[in-house]
Amino acid sequence: MSWKQLLGSPGEEFIIGKRWLKKHIPKKYRVSKPNHKESSCPGAIYDIGERFLPSANKIQHIWICMETGQILTEAPSVIVIPKPKPRKEKPVAAAKPKKKVIPKKVVKPKIPEPEPVPVPEVKPVTKATPKFTKETSVSEVKGIGNAAFDKLTTAGINTIDDLLGKHSQEIATLIGRKSDAQIKTWQDNALAMLD
Repeated sequence: MSWKQLLGSPGEEFIIGKRWLKKHIPKKYRVSKPNHKESSCPGAIYDIGERFLPSANKIQHIWICMETGQILTEAPSVIVIPKPKPRKEKPVAAAKPKKKVIPKKVVKPKIPEPEPVPVPEVKPVTKATPKFTKETSVSEVKGIGNAAFDKLTTAGINTIDDLLGKHSQEIATLIGRKSDAQIKTWQDNALAMLD
């Protein structure tokens, strides 16, 4: 079943559907059907964050049902799935002991032991703390030059959190670009910096 939803403030509207969700929302923001109790939603629910909702005429945190396109303004009820119980192993019948065979004694020639080779000391590798946070300036994001940085800051997008908090098409409109392809690349690079 196909559906479309209109989001965005007046003059900056954009339409979303199933393809948009799959392309723009990472899997970590999806709650699959077995994990939620929303009876009105027969499929997965996607968390698409803070968006301007025309029906409410304000910015709200919203979730969307993948199957019906229904917009939820409250977080879905998530079910905690119990861990499966460990299976009991069947007892294995003991094998009959075989007759012992006494081996003949073999005299081995004595071989001198090799001298021990010194092992270099290996220092443990400590994981460095990430040097980028959501509060990092967008000027640190790969691909954003001086001209783009000036346009972004003029539009009120100063940090990585601001860059990831808006839809790529909305940012493209704010900085006067026709396509949002470059903005998507910036957002991917910003996400990579936070990992």
